[in-house]
Amino acid sequence: MKNSEKGTPTEFGLKILQKLYPKIAPRAAQIQLHQTLLEEEEFSQQEIDDIVKKIPNGKSPGYDFNANIIVKVIFNSFPSLLLDFFNKCLELKCFPDPLKIGLVIPFHKTGKEEQNIKSYRPISFLPTLCKLLEKHLLQRFYFQLKTKYSNIHCSMDLEMGSQLTTHS
Repeated sequence: MKNSEKGTPTEFGLKILQKLYPKIAPRAAQIQLHQTLLEEEEFSQQEIDDIVKKIPNGKSPGYDFNANIIVKVIFNSFPSLLLDFFNKCLELKCFPDPLKIGLVIPFHKTGKEEQNIKSYRPISFLPTLCKLLEKHLLQRFYFQLKTKYSNIHCSMDLEMGSQLTTHS
């Protein structure tokens, strides 16, 4: 991208996403806003800061090869970029398709025959942005359940230590 390009952080972020994922056409014009009873507040910069600080550096990247450390460096240089991107996802009620793509690798189980297909378990590597957006959305979902629906008795264990993500 040329240094002379102008626009809002959101437009700049969209241009970056288009460069990273050229095979997937932008769907912004196709997306229709869903009508819901609950309107979510925008994410705050503090929410983004807190989660980005907690992502570990040593985890494997997804198919896009954007490692956690790279996302942290970009975030430190352009802190509003993730905020604008996540808030746009929240506003459009859309989880972008490129973030849903996982790289699935068969992982050999220790002590099992290498020739047997049952000796392997699938490991899915998701993009870091997927993990971050999912964490934010799940925190919001958990908060909504805890505060607005606390009078409903349910058998689910909704403690924060429970399995609230599709990854670890």
